[in-house]
Amino acid sequence: MPLIRLAPGALAVCVALTACPRPAPVVQQRTYAVSQGSLRKVAVMPFYPRPELNASADGGSLSSAEVAELISSFVAEALAAKGISVVAPSDLVTAFTGAGTATPRLDAQAAASTAARKFGASAVLLGQVYRWRDRSGGRRGSTQPSSVGYEMTLHEAPSGRRLWSSRFDETQRPITENVFNAPRYPGGGTRWLTAAELARWGAEAAAAGIVSGQ
Repeated sequence: MPLIRLAPGALAVCVALTACPRPAPVVQQRTYAVSQGSLRKVAVMPFYPRPELNASADGGSLSSAEVAELISSFVAEALAAKGISVVAPSDLVTAFTGAGTATPRLDAQAAASTAARKFGASAVLLGQVYRWRDRSGGRRGSTQPSSVGYEMTLHEAPSGRRLWSSRFDETQRPITENVFNAPRYPGGGTRWLTAAELARWGAEAAAAGIVSGQ
């Protein structure tokens, strides 16, 4: 399935039309109580690989655990790029392992308490990954596009109070399906993305959403 380049001037024509379809948002998010103080230092927990992730990892070289680890690192990097002080997922794993306890990937209260006590974190971010399918073929032609799905919640530390939530659920669509939606992708819709590129794009959009929600 080759991608088709957007004709020059097509987007300008669209802007001039009142019935022009709007590009879909990159992430679906909801802000509850994010403030500048809550983003002083954010601890990013290693994400949880949901059981259905195994079924979606179609022929990929990464295990479910490695996929979840990779996406949590993308989110940590995206937050740091926004100027937020970040506690890396690996540091949190080390803290829980050193205390002789399992890493509470789904327990916001336990994660927030430890992140605040050990690292002085003002918030902790938890995530769950449920889909990861890499493209078949190359960047110019693919019989199966990449598809990635994960969700995140930000919690105040040490209280565990929910501050923000986000969901990234994306299967790359060809430009022929919606000519005005494709340019939102990295590369302007002119190439097929890998699952990693798709996931990083979602992480960057989520980080921007957290900051804009202050």
